[in-house]
Amino acid sequence: MGRRLTVKETKLVKAKAQGKTHVQAAKEAGYSTNGGYDTIEANTRKVLARENVREALAVALERQGITLERALAPISKGLSATKQNEYTGEVTEDLNTQIKASDRALKLMGIGQENNTTNNFVQVIKEQTNKYV
Repeated sequence: MGRRLTVKETKLVKAKAQGKTHVQAAKEAGYSTNGGYDTIEANTRKVLARENVREALAVALERQGITLERALAPISKGLSATKQNEYTGEVTEDLNTQIKASDRALKLMGIGQENNTTNNFVQVIKEQTNKYV
């Protein structure tokens, strides 16, 4: 890890590892709350982007069992979700869940945020799904 964390950075990391929002964590850490919500949010993002702070946060999260693999696992499961018809017992793909998982995965990958291509694709898939339900 690079340079040591300041007292404020340490408090910010601790608050974020506890699941607090950027604004809550910044206030708890003692950062300035002047300038409104957007300013606090932006300043907190800048602090969290520092390499030493990111590394400290990753260590704090890992201590709690929060890893990237664990966070992504539900999305991976959602991509292959199935559902069972309660009357016939037939198991089919759960397209609604798969689409939501796909949308979440694409957002994490940074795909589809520039335009509405993803939204249009999801809409077409939903329309097709409704024909067969």
